[in-house]
Amino acid sequence: MSEINDKLIGALVKAQSEMTFASKTGTNPHFRSGYAPLETVIDAVKEPLNNNGIFYLQKVYLAEGGQCVETEFHGHGGVVKAGRVYVPADKQTPQGYGSALTYAKRYSLITACGLPSEDDDGNSAESNYKAKPKAKPKAKPKQDEQDESHANVLYEALAMGVGGSTSLESLKDNWIENKDAISKLKKASAEVYEKLIELKDKKKQELENV
Repeated sequence: MSEINDKLIGALVKAQSEMTFASKTGTNPHFRSGYAPLETVIDAVKEPLNNNGIFYLQKVYLAEGGQCVETEFHGHGGVVKAGRVYVPADKQTPQGYGSALTYAKRYSLITACGLPSEDDDGNSAESNYKAKPKAKPKAKPKQDEQDESHANVLYEALAMGVGGSTSLESLKDNWIENKDAISKLKKASAEVYEKLIELKDKKKQELENV
């Protein structure tokens, strides 16, 4: 739940008035369109926020088939949460999830700051998607291949949460919050599940030595 006070609201209003826009320095050669990359959006908002005693935090939540990000503003004894933004992954691969995470962070930050930036890249991609004829359905892979693929996708998402833990308490909370996904991973592939356990134990040891 957001903890909002007048000082934080006043600081956010001042910071927002100092923001202009995110320059479209990125180019998507496939769609021949311009867009504002994540780093450009950060450049546009970070200094005005920091100069007014505010820092932003972007939390990543486990989401089926994509990435979910929430932007929070902290400062002056208060917190403002902007709500979660979900972006589906175009491919069920680590690269697909990485791309979805970048999009989610960018969209979330732009929305939270009220930053004017038309996303030509996203618009072109959407138009291109709608214009494409429906592909013929591919033959379903064997069950073992489906399970292994699903296990790898789950592992990548869960590993991100484990790696992002900054304390033993947050590591424990992350594990509890994702117990259903961990259970699915165990059923899908015992080998990949053991890999996640090893990653968790390694992270736990690192945090204990801090």
